Amino acid sequence: MRISLLLLLINLILMLILWVTLSGALLWVGFGFYLIYLVILVGYSDRAVLFFLGAREVKSNDEPDFFRASAHEAYKLRVNTPVLYFYNGSQDRAFALENRSHVSLVIGRQVLDSASATDLEAICFELLLQVRRGLAKKRTRTMFLLGMITWCAHALTSLVTKIFKSREVFTGASLFLNYFLYPWIEFLFKLFLGNKYFKKLHSLLREYPEEWENLQLVGRKFAPSAASRSLPTKKITEFSAASRSVQYQNIFALESLPHEWDYLFNKE
Repeated sequence: MRISLLLLLINLILMLILWVTLSGALLWVGFGFYLIYLVILVGYSDRAVLFFLGAREVKSNDEPDFFRASAHEAYKLRVNTPVLYFYNGSQDRAFALENRSHVSLVIGRQVLDSASATDLEAICFELLLQVRRGLAKKRTRTMFLLGMITWCAHALTSLVTKIFKSREVFTGASLFLNYFLYPWIEFLFKLFLGNKYFKKLHSLLREYPEEWENLQLVGRKFAPSAASRSLPTKKITEFSAASRSVQYQNIFALESLPHEWDYLFNKE
């Protein structure tokens, strides 16, 4: 509900900005861009998140275990068969996206390469359970909003720093941007989802003892270590990401947000 209200508020603010600041032909041009934004928000927010992650569709011939697992778990949970994607990131992550009747599962390349057939079944069950219980749509809207913010911020920084034609200037500007941007992105994520989302998912998973046990076995492979969660490690990875492309920085920003695996696989 909170993410829906915020999106409504943002739309109203954008309409007021267009009406107050533009006139004549510029007003119609701005209104055209606003309509494009609305179409993406309403009809293609999941596709936009896939774009922000740089995701690519998985072919059935390349990953037959992933396809079998997703089809089996979708049938068991009585949800639409998802379209499968992978992305190249730096952390072990997987996401369920839903917009209207379209369901997508996107998984990190390193997870896809390391997971067994049993692991993929447990991962698909956890992701599709979010679809079954109406959690995935809220997550999709949240990731769309935050992905739009980070993508616009990084793209604008890249555009401005191209004037100087210096990689060092771009890296410095990216570090400066991330220093102020990441805390707000994480704050907004916790405001819209946060621990309540993860606690609800945890309680839902505990209703399926066999699947929950299989998911814990997955956690032994992909649970983040204590060292990777430490502040110095996070700062080092942020510094490394700042020198990479805008696409990579956007991926890094989204996958660095709190994830259900951090909660479900944390034994503390």
